[in-house]
Amino acid sequence: EATMLAVVSQLTGYPIEMLGMDMDIEAELGIDSIKRVEILSTLEEKMPDLPTVSPEVLGSLKTLGQIVDYLAETSGAGIAQAKISSAPEMMPTESVPEESVQSNHREPSATGGDGGGIPRYIVSSVEAPDASAGPLTIAANRKVFVTEDNTGLSEQIAEELSRLGISTVRISLDILNYKKQLPSAAGLIIVLDPRSENVDQDLKDAFTLTKYLAPDLIASAQKSGALFASVTRLDGAFGLKGRRISRPAQGALAGLVKTAAIEWPDVCCHAIDIAPDWLDNRQIAGTVVQEVLCAGPVEIGLDSTHRCTMGMQPAPYPQGRINLIHGEVVVISGGARGITAAAALALAKDSAPTLVLLGRSPQPTAEPGWLPASADEATIKKAILAHEFKDRKATPADIEHAYKRYMSNREIAANLAELKSTGADAHYYQTDIRNIDMVKTVIDDIRARHGSIAGIIHGAGVLEDRLIIDKTLDQFERVFDTKVKGLENLLAAIGPDELKYLVLFSSVAARMGNRGQADYAMANEVLNKMALNESVNRPECRVVAINWGPWDGGMVTPALKREFERSGIHLIPIDKGVQCLLDEMRTAGNRSVEVVIGAKIGGIDADIPLKIRRPELVKPTPAVKKQQLSLCFERDLGVASYPVLKSHVIDGKPVVPMALMTEWFAHGALHANPGLVLHGLDDIRVLKGIRLDSEKKHIRLLAGKLKKMGDFYEVAVELRDGQKADRDIVHSSAKAILSDQLPAAPSYRRSKAMVARAYTKKTEDIYDKILFHGNQLHGIRKIVSCSSRGMVAHIFPAPAPDEWISAPLRNQWIGDPLVLDSAFQMATVWCFEEKGMVSLPSYAASYRQYCSRFPADGVTAVLEIREASSRKMRADFTFIDSNDEIVASLSGFEAVLDPSLLKAFKPQYKASA
Repeated sequence: EATMLAVVSQLTGYPIEMLGMDMDIEAELGIDSIKRVEILSTLEEKMPDLPTVSPEVLGSLKTLGQIVDYLAETSGAGIAQAKISSAPEMMPTESVPEESVQSNHREPSATGGDGGGIPRYIVSSVEAPDASAGPLTIAANRKVFVTEDNTGLSEQIAEELSRLGISTVRISLDILNYKKQLPSAAGLIIVLDPRSENVDQDLKDAFTLTKYLAPDLIASAQKSGALFASVTRLDGAFGLKGRRISRPAQGALAGLVKTAAIEWPDVCCHAIDIAPDWLDNRQIAGTVVQEVLCAGPVEIGLDSTHRCTMGMQPAPYPQGRINLIHGEVVVISGGARGITAAAALALAKDSAPTLVLLGRSPQPTAEPGWLPASADEATIKKAILAHEFKDRKATPADIEHAYKRYMSNREIAANLAELKSTGADAHYYQTDIRNIDMVKTVIDDIRARHGSIAGIIHGAGVLEDRLIIDKTLDQFERVFDTKVKGLENLLAAIGPDELKYLVLFSSVAARMGNRGQADYAMANEVLNKMALNESVNRPECRVVAINWGPWDGGMVTPALKREFERSGIHLIPIDKGVQCLLDEMRTAGNRSVEVVIGAKIGGIDADIPLKIRRPELVKPTPAVKKQQLSLCFERDLGVASYPVLKSHVIDGKPVVPMALMTEWFAHGALHANPGLVLHGLDDIRVLKGIRLDSEKKHIRLLAGKLKKMGDFYEVAVELRDGQKADRDIVHSSAKAILSDQLPAAPSYRRSKAMVARAYTKKTEDIYDKILFHGNQLHGIRKIVSCSSRGMVAHIFPAPAPDEWISAPLRNQWIGDPLVLDSAFQMATVWCFEEKGMVSLPSYAASYRQYCSRFPADGVTAVLEIREASSRKMRADFTFIDSNDEIVASLSGFEAVLDPSLLKAFKPQYKASA
């Protein structure tokens, strides 16, 4: 704890005496996901024997104390989880330290040409590879929704799907404004009206509908099949044919679909662009349906005779000089800080234009005399505490807010002074570029003072990284409107001025999609398509949309940079990145409008759609306020009252099984909602295992309020410790899914390949040599087969609750904890046979139950492996009865592997180890 407090104090500048282990990391300390990575990385350096923490776990720990407890717990158990890989797409508008901007003093080349060694790619249309032969299977009891486009195409697509026996419904894009519930979905095809006058709103409606149906699509994909597609009418090649496009903003849907394809790997995703001069709706519909039902490239362009997709080809940087005369006006959105400030400085040195920077921060003002001119963060924060808050109490968040305000003011003032020192005329305007009236007022003032506008560099942008399923419309609008409305407003305000340059800061997230950045990908795809359109409308202007990779600046601290490098991502140095920008401005005409610039992005072949290896995004788990959860029950755990714990001993300590926690979750959710039944659990997380270090341990089960989610209901549940040092310890959490009645189970076909390789070990040998479970948890009756693809086993049912627990909550199980625990045992045996290590369960994405009681004669469990490494395995389970009908399923199951776990499982091995 002392080391943690010292690290947090060092990295945030808060005095140690202000810090407490029970403080909420985000609400009270203002520590975001990026700063969490830096804290953990620094802690690793100081204490190299600590285990690393997965992104999912890191995002769910709410206090410094919970992080410390988790590290202590996992270190003691010898569990080394996967490395942290926190990498939201780095937007080139974040704050860069002053010294980073000042370090760019260099004379740019008169002719440019190499981009400082940073790779450059041109986006082009290429011939599409054939789609896979096997069509997608859609469950009969689920719908495929097709949005109405008012041209007859949607109707034809729906008819073609119905002809294939797929239940299809046409809906309006904004149906959720009028109808709050839709039937269970297996597919969504968004067909935009090519004549719509309100495309921005159409795109927001499309995102809202996608988010609403996301849980259905994910669930359907895991059971049988699901599709998600968009249909636009740009030019049949996503705007790359060099023609004027009537509605370029429709291109945003490709960014949404590409991101969904990353976030929902089991859903068949396609973005389809149709040539507007192809008018045979029946023929188009037949082709579209063929595409959406088959795997293949995500982006497909179609006309009546040609089928293409998007590719990237390496290309040299342009040669020549920048076509700006001394004093000509260039407007730069994105503020006087960060990457845009560095770009402005490089341009000032090259051409000495009049630079007008637009940003959200206030105009710089003189600093108070008490603010240290040159000091570290901790010293400055102490000064702020002593002067600004001398007469009132301040929280760490208050100090952080004040610190950022002063540092922003200092950075803007320093950057403007640096720009003027080059001989360029530089001005800063506080502007919300989403506000058209404000933008017009500013542009009119600029034009009156300095003359017509010669260039625009649109670098403004914000991030609100969340998965599609978690992102709110407010977050979407903030990200989307800053990019899209910002550009629309700038162009509207410029009016008749004949631009020489229109340079748009787009992102590689638009080209490929990026986990957690659907809004950012969509917004930047609009920029890409608007650039293609403007290049046609402004033939004398150099128009380019630069799809930047991540920059080595802004939010990328040294600690986070190390995490990028561990994950194979090489960042764009600031000085070389701005040189790339200048090089893009050195060419005449409109060649290569959409380009990708990134440092050593792996996996790119000419004419092949890009696949980039990027770190997983840290997905913060939204904090649930304590008052939102109410106590359902509390218990003192001990082997006397819970005899089953004698059969679940790891490293000499009784540990509560994850399967028993799921039963408690179910009971807690149903406790205050009589009349409903349990259909499943989502997002089941073990945050801190419950180990009985003493005779008893006090636990509490809390549940939230019932929320309607389509045809089902959702209840947040948490299993917490008793009070420890005045703070809660969250052991595990989930979202219970309740229903008025259980839905019918999906159909199931056993794969012969799953039982092709017989398993010969006896069950008693498995429990003796591999598993740690005692007699009451010997649930595996027989393992039928085991191969690299998975395992099949026959499982015993759980005995009555009173055989495990002296005072059970119910007389009958809601699910079957022995079946679930036996499934986790199967995963351990599979890991032992295939990886030579044993495992422990840590997470499950979704559990679904289709029966009120499990069969009395037990079930057959089918384990299907999705992914396995030396540290982690992902798999799905299907539980079927004697008639081969599904009684339950568990998808997105994850377990951690470690060589040292076998010692904890089998203490007798320690002596020989």
